[in-house]
Amino acid sequence: MTNRSFRGAIVHAVVAAFSLCCVAASAQERLARISYHWAPDHESAQHSKKFTDLANAALGGKLKIDTFHSGQLYTIRQIVGALSAGSVEMGGVVTFNQFTAIDKDWNITVFPGYFKSIEHQRKFFDEVPEGIALRKRVLEKTGLVHIAYVPVGPYVTFSTKSEMKTVASMAGLKARALAPNERPGYVARKMDVVSLSTEEIFTALQSGMVDTLSTVPTAVKAYNWWQYLKYVQLPYSVYADSEIMANGKWFAGLPADMQKSLLEIGARISEEATRNTMAGNDAALKEMVEKHGGKITHLEGAALAEFQKLDRERTEVELAKMVSPEILAAARRYIGRTN
Repeated sequence: MTNRSFRGAIVHAVVAAFSLCCVAASAQERLARISYHWAPDHESAQHSKKFTDLANAALGGKLKIDTFHSGQLYTIRQIVGALSAGSVEMGGVVTFNQFTAIDKDWNITVFPGYFKSIEHQRKFFDEVPEGIALRKRVLEKTGLVHIAYVPVGPYVTFSTKSEMKTVASMAGLKARALAPNERPGYVARKMDVVSLSTEEIFTALQSGMVDTLSTVPTAVKAYNWWQYLKYVQLPYSVYADSEIMANGKWFAGLPADMQKSLLEIGARISEEATRNTMAGNDAALKEMVEKHGGKITHLEGAALAEFQKLDRERTEVELAKMVSPEILAAARRYIGRTN
């Protein structure tokens, strides 16, 4: 063998060994993405990011999760379909209004005054047979796996124009709706309804396309919507839960120890996020008032009774058409309502 041939053989051997090392390294580390529509300052985004950071630290060399926030990959309306199709491995799902498109009975979560807290609502899906069956159906239809709870929190109504002290004062306001189940309450109040996704809200408020919306206080803070929204109506009447969810086939394909780590970290994040959501939203309302000139109308007495009567006689009647009699009866038994 000539010196040139010998040197060539060595080079080829080195290149081959390097290539094998690279293949081995890449085989050891799996890559995944998590997508959510929340802006980085949103409380749910912060807990989702913490989950990712903890998972990357615990599974370094085995799994690397890249984070895509603010709808960089998929919007709030796209994420369930993207997860189901396997277009992304994990994502933030606002089950409160996104699961209603999968199974109409999930609309039970928007009945005003039915659930007293996030935990109270979750127990309906964890302990009541009809609720358990409903959640199982949704997960089977979507092929999703629960990883962690990152609740959005309590919904309240915000406006740029009205203090919303009476039912009559809300007539003619232009309300943003994300899901169809928001419409009955607005229509009962004789408001106009405009369908908008989250990323469209700021410019819609800026242009006057909408002047009212129901959301959580931390969202108003995270997206700087309080630049336009100045009035808040309390008390809380519905609670929006959200979850980090995974494509089921992808998750099932992970080694058992990796699955265990992700679920353990998810449980830790769930506890922290659930514990913090009410305090975080209350703090956002306080900041809105103290730093951004916001004003809170806290309905009570006759004023509150007027809205409750309207919702019971009109909003709830329309929402009842969106769920099965069985799930409605189960929810009413759960909360101690006879009708």
